[in-house]
Amino acid sequence: MSTVNFAFKKFWTSPTGPQTIHFWAPTLKWGLVIAGVSDITRPVENVSGAQNLSLIATAAIWTRWSFVIKPKNYLLAAVNGVIGLTSSYHLLRIANYRIRNGDTIPQTINYIINGPVEKIEETV
Repeated sequence: MSTVNFAFKKFWTSPTGPQTIHFWAPTLKWGLVIAGVSDITRPVENVSGAQNLSLIATAAIWTRWSFVIKPKNYLLAAVNGVIGLTSSYHLLRIANYRIRNGDTIPQTINYIINGPVEKIEETV
């Protein structure tokens, strides 16, 4: 048996291999990474702070969980680590933009959490 065949068989029959959900769930989750990377070209005003906060939270939770479960799932840890990094980058973009345009730090945090404040027009 060649080394390539042995490596493929080991991968195929692994407890985190392609015959299990431990492989497919993190593999498909790379779509979130692709979306996050494509948002780099999006104007910062159109990037959601709340969405990126939730992505950071889920990335932290699932990265930790991937080392607690048996079998350890390094693919899950990798994808969630990258999701956390891309989401953190977007939050830094938002904060930098808001502070450079005159917002204070509390105003910037409020904007990230709640989004833009809509002004209510008074009718007389």
